[in-house]
Amino acid sequence: MRVRWCVLALSMVVATVMVSGVRLAASDQRADDKPIPAFEGRYFGQAPPGMVPQRFAPGFISTEGYDITPTFSPALDEVFFGRRPTEQGSDNKIYHSRMVNGRWQRPVLASFSSGGMEFEAQFSVDGNTLYFNRGSALLFSERTGTGWSEARTIESPADRGMCVAAAANGTLYFTSARRPGIVRCRRMDGTYQAPEVVVSPGAHPWVAPDESYVVFDRYSLAGGTQTSKLFVSFRLKDGGWPEPIELGRDINATGTELIPKVSPDGKYLFFQRKVDGNTDVYWVDARVIEALRPKEL
Repeated sequence: MRVRWCVLALSMVVATVMVSGVRLAASDQRADDKPIPAFEGRYFGQAPPGMVPQRFAPGFISTEGYDITPTFSPALDEVFFGRRPTEQGSDNKIYHSRMVNGRWQRPVLASFSSGGMEFEAQFSVDGNTLYFNRGSALLFSERTGTGWSEARTIESPADRGMCVAAAANGTLYFTSARRPGIVRCRRMDGTYQAPEVVVSPGAHPWVAPDESYVVFDRYSLAGGTQTSKLFVSFRLKDGGWPEPIELGRDINATGTELIPKVSPDGKYLFFQRKVDGNTDVYWVDARVIEALRPKEL
């Protein structure tokens, strides 16, 4: 009888770690165990921001921890984001939430997670691939009929770096581990071509689906103080990339802005910012980018 009960109990545990057909790690299934407010609808039901950034989804995406810019599925019903307890901590993980019957579910550890440090999730344009990095290794997971596949390393030479962003044609943009700045690897005849430097210096890129522009962050050091700001570079008609343009004082308000991403509908720019010692996610109308586009482009 005791053996039968143990088998039943084990079966219940296994069932518990299955959510919507996605297998979760048995440990650290949730972002935290604190109660979270109810969030419903697209963009967590938040009032759309204007041209001045606002803190995004306090209590869910923006918390007391170190919160990293989210990535949304094209249907805006699924989100992946990074978080760790403190800025100096090393326990960075990628979390996942889905909107079910209009309500966002409590975040859980991404099913493809190794349990180690993982960063900077980014959806492909079609929403069927999720890119991220594990240390300096670039990986991807593919959508399946029951959730997400096991992670696999991207083919060389696009296998080392961080913060992968994919254009609609499959070209990858990322911070290179082999060359300074942001590089791209074109996808031709089923293979990735040699990396080409697009912007240097620069890090954490997000590229428009048509590759018409790339937004990113750039560090600087002055008087012993390091700052980071967001920039945009609009691709020229000849395919070149001109000198980047800073996004302005309202965006780069604290010198701690990092990891910009534009929503899949093109309406909003998301990024992370530190205020009073706490790093949260902020969002703003994406027209702040278009306002900087040169008229000749």
